[in-house]
Amino acid sequence: MDQSEYSYLQCPAEAMAIQHEQLYIRKTEKDKQYRKIFGGDVQFDLFEMQHIKQLEEEIKKKGIQLPDGWTQTDTLKILYNGKFKIKDCIERLSLHLGWRANSNMHTLNKQMQEFLDAGFLYTFGRDYQFRPVIYLEAYRVDQKKYPKDFMIQVLSFFLGFVKKYMMMPGKVENWICIIDTKDIGVFGLPSGLGDIIKTMALNFVGCLHRMYVLNPSTGVDLSWKAGAAFMDDESKSKNVFLTKKTLEKLKEAIPQDQLEKKYLGTAENLTQFWPPKIAKK
Repeated sequence: MDQSEYSYLQCPAEAMAIQHEQLYIRKTEKDKQYRKIFGGDVQFDLFEMQHIKQLEEEIKKKGIQLPDGWTQTDTLKILYNGKFKIKDCIERLSLHLGWRANSNMHTLNKQMQEFLDAGFLYTFGRDYQFRPVIYLEAYRVDQKKYPKDFMIQVLSFFLGFVKKYMMMPGKVENWICIIDTKDIGVFGLPSGLGDIIKTMALNFVGCLHRMYVLNPSTGVDLSWKAGAAFMDDESKSKNVFLTKKTLEKLKEAIPQDQLEKKYLGTAENLTQFWPPKIAKK
């Protein structure tokens, strides 16, 4: 992909003025570690640097070959995904390196383009902090035609695209995800949803700021909340359920001119989805 071809997607210049609070960049709660900003001029603290050194030593000890361009930031992201447990981090590193080396995860093919052209998965608009907004219209996805492995592949390509062309290191490193379920039951959701989420969490560490689940059926709501019982408070806070009655809350996070009319915004509903369109102010 030609970088200049997608220059229209880059963060607006106003994003340079963003000054994140320290607790947004990095925080500790009891024995839990969280970080949302890894790039720009942020400094890693002593705890992080000590664990980076430990993991680097274990990587060297096991003779693991890291790809060209690998940085301490990449190592730190693996540490966060593995919750700073070195053994778990080595396992996750192995999975991540396999994903990273698999060209199918980073190359747009005919079926993936068909999926994106149809608007099952697309990005449009930014929130008040210029985070890109990503939509997955789950109720439209045919599980037989688009099984778990395909969903992992298309999401890997698409999220990699958003990360490459729509972020600004140190300022905008996170996105908003909106999953529209339109009252489908638990079995109507993409198959292997748990595996899909785990794969994205491993390969796009720290990128998710908030996930809105729209129009959940009672079954989806209860199923998700049952899973939330095993989440920490930070993870729980990322998930927001909105019904038709509470959909207005989207406008608290996203300007109306950055939302389509079907989501109570003022922008016209999209009819073309790929390549991504930008919301005009």
